[in-house]
Amino acid sequence: MLRSYFIVREGAERLLFLLHGWSAEQHHLAAYVPLVDPDERFTAVCPRAPLAVPEGDGASWYDRVDGVPVAGSFHEAVAVVDELIVSRTEQFGVPVERCVVGGFSQGGFLALALALRTGAPAYGGVWAMCCGLPEVDGLDLDPSPTAGRGRPALVQVGEHDPIMPPERGRAAAATLRTAGWDVTEAGYPMAHSQSIEMMIDARQWLAGL
Repeated sequence: MLRSYFIVREGAERLLFLLHGWSAEQHHLAAYVPLVDPDERFTAVCPRAPLAVPEGDGASWYDRVDGVPVAGSFHEAVAVVDELIVSRTEQFGVPVERCVVGGFSQGGFLALALALRTGAPAYGGVWAMCCGLPEVDGLDLDPSPTAGRGRPALVQVGEHDPIMPPERGRAAAATLRTAGWDVTEAGYPMAHSQSIEMMIDARQWLAGL
């Protein structure tokens, strides 16, 4: 169970789970919540990844070797976030249909894995920033054209991202469309980061849910 997380407001009728990237921590994406949800429609839950990063003070969701996720570590991360989501939906009395799962980079890979895996709960939306489809042994993604059932997905890429090429994000968006998701796709003139423009677009997207 994840023991360290940041909750932005309580009592809303929707939940927004935001998973930070490698070497960041729980406050990283939490800082954007007032911008992306000014009307306070969501209770935002921003957990800290469980693994320490040797090179700094941040955290990591799963181990990597030469940039490739270690399968066992990745599956453990999916399980621990899934457990957190279940526990917070019970705590706040919000069904998964009104929960959005989002993340940046490493967190985005996890968000897509949680939403697209075979047998996944019917989350109310998925938000993927500067990431791509997770390619991990043992992770079964549901390819059926009715899997998404018209649910919303937001995929945002950095057009000059040297770490996660935008083509990876666009391929993820295409897969989501094929699986029946209602996809909003956008690119930004930036590298591997976030921008105010990105968050303003996310605000508009969230407001429509």
